[in-house]
Amino acid sequence: MKRELLDSNIYGKIIERMEVDFMLNNLPKSNIIVYGSDIIRKELRDTPKEKIMLSENKKKKIRILLLNLYDFIVKNHQLKTTDAVRELADAYYIAYKKLGGFKARAEIINDFMIVATATINKLEVVYSEDSKTMLSEDSVKSYELVNSIKKLGTPKFKSYEEFKDEISKK
Repeated sequence: MKRELLDSNIYGKIIERMEVDFMLNNLPKSNIIVYGSDIIRKELRDTPKEKIMLSENKKKKIRILLLNLYDFIVKNHQLKTTDAVRELADAYYIAYKKLGGFKARAEIINDFMIVATATINKLEVVYSEDSKTMLSEDSVKSYELVNSIKKLGTPKFKSYEEFKDEISKK
């Protein structure tokens, strides 16, 4: 089984593209266990309650759709933010700043904690579309630098389309 993690923006893509049924039908048949984290669930919960979308001629609250999708996909594979995760994320941030990264800590630390969670738990892939923070050149260099010093494996980063392709394989 492959052990992977979806960034919060991937759940948003699934809802936005109305591909929930595709996920519900294909993910259980795939060779993938999707892990979540308390950080990702909190980001999804922070979706404004009043945001709605039309689906099947009905108004649906996006926040509820996101949380239900997350709970279905992750099941009981939710990872906690530990002290080790926080320390690794802080190391990523220090390296990021030294490499020229300019985002404020508050703006990027959740992404670093998500990657640190995947790293500490030896997950193979993090799927994300976040090229401005999580997948920026300085961020990726910081993960690789810190993880090489600490002798940790860095997860691969892949896109939403690659996730769809992966779960479509039978």
